Amino acid sequence: MKKYISTVFAVGIMRSNLITILLSSEKRTDLLLLLKEKPRTVEEINNELDTNSVAILPQLKKLKENGLVIQEEKIYELSLLGKIIVRKMESLVKALRQLENDYK
Repeated sequence: MKKYISTVFAVGIMRSNLITILLSSEKRTDLLLLLKEKPRTVEEINNELDTNSVAILPQLKKLKENGLVIQEEKIYELSLLGKIIVRKMESLVKALRQLENDYK
């Protein structure tokens, strides 16, 4: 019973943490949506998102630590978990951004 409770607790924390990771930073959200298209280097990410390495590297690190992005040499791509989550979150992000635009 203790193992079950600790597992449920850990899953709850993981879910809460992932939601925070996904939606608390527009840069992270944009980065995940960009990587959904195809794997990219930091330079490609910076060009596409009109940013720089100082801004993007901490976001990549956070996504890697949470198992959403993997890195092979200089290429970053979504992990299997990242692909599943981004596929599910994409319509929510689009809807939220549309609501923001409607209220501006």
